[in-house]
Amino acid sequence: MGVKLYLHNQDAYNAAISMLSANGKAAIIHPTGTGKSFIGFKLCEENSNVVICWLSPSEYIFRTQIENWKCAGGCELPNIVFLTYAKLMNMSEAEIVEIHPAYIILDEFHRAGADEWSKGVECLLSIYADIPILGLTATAIRYLDNQRNMADELFNGNVASEMTLGEAIVRGILNPPKYVLSVFSHQKE
Repeated sequence: MGVKLYLHNQDAYNAAISMLSANGKAAIIHPTGTGKSFIGFKLCEENSNVVICWLSPSEYIFRTQIENWKCAGGCELPNIVFLTYAKLMNMSEAEIVEIHPAYIILDEFHRAGADEWSKGVECLLSIYADIPILGLTATAIRYLDNQRNMADELFNGNVASEMTLGEAIVRGILNPPKYVLSVFSHQKE
């Protein structure tokens, strides 16, 4: 059915589905560029008969992810109710109640700890306390916010899959960086 995930994402997806079934919460922490969003879209595709609330920092990020999904052969996903964290924080409780999701996906979930954005997330998660939550991020740590670990705060430490940048490079999932240096002299110009 639909897009076939790369092995590292299929393994993460399987672990997340198992963890969601057991605990109702699962976080995936993989570096940027490894295809985390495809894991979320696979959940949406395999549960196309239910509403899935997808939260993201920006419409641009989400649009780009959807374009990548479609370019890979992914189907339309009309079951996604997409919201930015900023929009969610400005919604009333009555508006949030109208969503009726079967799943919630927190993309870039470390951002859900921001002072204002967290208010909307807290409201959503309190209204839908029994709804499974999948989190996707490249880092769970809010480095400039007392090193808060959002995987612990939002997912009770339920991390289905974690991969470092170094591991992704060694496994051939991401290319190693190329450094370009230039030297110039301002005085001689």
